[in-house]
Amino acid sequence: MKRSKNKLIGLLFVAILSFTLLSPFVVAAPEPEEKVGVLLISIGEPERYDADMYVGWKNFLGNYMESGMKMIGMPFMATIAEKALTGMDSGTLLVDRDDPVCLVEKEDPNLMDAWGNPYEGKDYRWVSKSLISVLGSIPMVGDMMPQFSYYLAPDGPGKGESDFWEYFNLSMYDLYQKMDNHDPGEERELRILDHTEAKLKERYGDEIIIERGFGAARPGFPDFRVAAEKLAKEGVKDLVLAEAYVCFSEFEHPAGEIPEYLEEKGLDVNIITSGQIGGTDAYNRGVSKKVEEELENIPNDRDVVAILNHHGMPCSNMVIYDWGKEPYHRYADITFEGAEKAIYDLDIVKNWKGKIDVWKAYTEMSEGSMDPDNEILSVREAADKAVKENYEYCIDVPYEVGNSGYETLFGLREEGWGLESPAWEEYYEDDLRKYRTEFEYDGMNVIITDGWIDGYAEGYYEEISRVIDGLL
Repeated sequence: MKRSKNKLIGLLFVAILSFTLLSPFVVAAPEPEEKVGVLLISIGEPERYDADMYVGWKNFLGNYMESGMKMIGMPFMATIAEKALTGMDSGTLLVDRDDPVCLVEKEDPNLMDAWGNPYEGKDYRWVSKSLISVLGSIPMVGDMMPQFSYYLAPDGPGKGESDFWEYFNLSMYDLYQKMDNHDPGEERELRILDHTEAKLKERYGDEIIIERGFGAARPGFPDFRVAAEKLAKEGVKDLVLAEAYVCFSEFEHPAGEIPEYLEEKGLDVNIITSGQIGGTDAYNRGVSKKVEEELENIPNDRDVVAILNHHGMPCSNMVIYDWGKEPYHRYADITFEGAEKAIYDLDIVKNWKGKIDVWKAYTEMSEGSMDPDNEILSVREAADKAVKENYEYCIDVPYEVGNSGYETLFGLREEGWGLESPAWEEYYEDDLRKYRTEFEYDGMNVIITDGWIDGYAEGYYEEISRVIDGLL
């Protein structure tokens, strides 16, 4: 009996061993299915002023500076700048929560730090002018960083942090308060990504893997490079980089930084970048719809100009880099030409009795030394031109960066039109808080529409789908 049992165990062992060795030839294990990775890339403009906002804007501006140095062929300058900024550490910068841009010392200020935390201590001093203030004299930098005085505590959360980053984020506090602590950018960006991701999953199912990456990385908003690395490590054969931008540029181009980053990590994946949203049929229709809605409220015998405005980019040749050759200008032309044609194709425009025209204008970096040959109309130049040519109405559509509170509510209205913030009326539509401004400019009636464009998400989805279809 014992011998029979041992024999049975031996036979069972041989059977198991034989099955293990032979099974691959009998039933071949299925090869892992190759999938397409899709990285949805957006800025992730922080909605409210808090500690996460600090991290987000710091990362965004840091990326901005680094990519700019690489673009002009001086990547080492980013490292030098980082070291220089790190050395600027005098303690914790503070402002009066009730008067953040005050230039006069208060007797009993309601102090807060750059992370939005209240400061209850008494060990602080007034700084009317600092080394950081000198940065205001630098072209482009000064426009981004309003000049203000502040209080300084020798310790606290700012100890060990560059004064530059504290100063920059404190400069944002006043803007957030004027927006009722609600920057519309985050909500709108997420809606576009949600819509696009849902449609991609519905169409392609488990053939694709989707991640999101952001320039203003912070908790809940992963860095675009880290998100790309995650997809590459999941074994995707192809990686589609999809920037949710209306106009591409070399200066602010996350997709351009990812290949080098993955190579440094030793990750090999086929990378394809989908097209920009500007110029897509869906987006063109959305812009023309915006103009049509405004024309319906204007007598059709009036002379009207529609200004489609962009963020902007210099056209000057600065020797180390010729800004006139920045791809942004070409992408802006593509965006404008598509929208312009869609507007002129509208029945209401074809039947318009008055004069009607469509112009392209840049909000920033398009005057003086930034545009020495006057190749680009700034918003201000376009406005003056329209007044001189006797247009009675101007419809200004912020169609490139219209979802950004920072760029549209402040940049366009303050720098472009010379208005004092807050210079908008809020209303709700499509479950979004929207913004509209009506005023007179030298006798011309001006309407600044909200920047939400129907067709943004659809154009984004179509560009991504076109790439995926070519891979599957």
